[in-house]
Amino acid sequence: MRGPFLGPRIKMIASLRGKLRRKLEDRVVVEAAGVGYEVFVPPVTQQELVHAKAADGDAADEVALEIHYHATQNQPRPVLIGFTSELDREFFEKLITVKDVGPMVAARSLAAPVGEIAAAIARQDEGYLRRLPGIGPQKAKNIVAQLQAKVAKFALAKGEAVSPEPAAVVAPDEEALRGLVFDILVKQLGYRPSEAAPIIGAALARRPGVTTPEELLDEIYRGGRKA
Repeated sequence: MRGPFLGPRIKMIASLRGKLRRKLEDRVVVEAAGVGYEVFVPPVTQQELVHAKAADGDAADEVALEIHYHATQNQPRPVLIGFTSELDREFFEKLITVKDVGPMVAARSLAAPVGEIAAAIARQDEGYLRRLPGIGPQKAKNIVAQLQAKVAKFALAKGEAVSPEPAAVVAPDEEALRGLVFDILVKQLGYRPSEAAPIIGAALARRPGVTTPEELLDEIYRGGRKA
């Protein structure tokens, strides 16, 4: 049986674990079960793999990649795009929903940690986005317009290593919740303190039942407030 674009129907690749055989300029070769897979790696993934050793035989390091599998009628040869975390792949897959941001443009643009890029989108910082490879003024506008309300989860990842409180199982009371989100807005997302407090208050008034920073940030962005 043949698929509409790809010739013989094949199983799509979602993840890949194997020996790192080659490191090229913007891609790697990973050998798994005797097959060498060429994987395009965005700059953020390259940085994660900088200390991984590529070699023949047992000297090679083992790597595990989350894979976005891309093939279309115009590009029937499949391209594997690799990430070292599911979160990075998920952010990439949000990014390619934006008008005029295809998979290769999106992949090459990931030249900074996903949390930083998401924070810039959240605060509508088009200047930051324009500094990313391949992102011009119109693409930056499109990214902000289409993703500003969808990146709170990724922006929170920026502070996970030093700020575990937002992931706590016990729900904070309202005052503690205000404090947590205030710190996120001011210290991570670039809001001024004079803006953050009324934005939080308005979001809580619209949705008084929220119990987590993620829910409150989602409500803030749904409210359409600007930095």
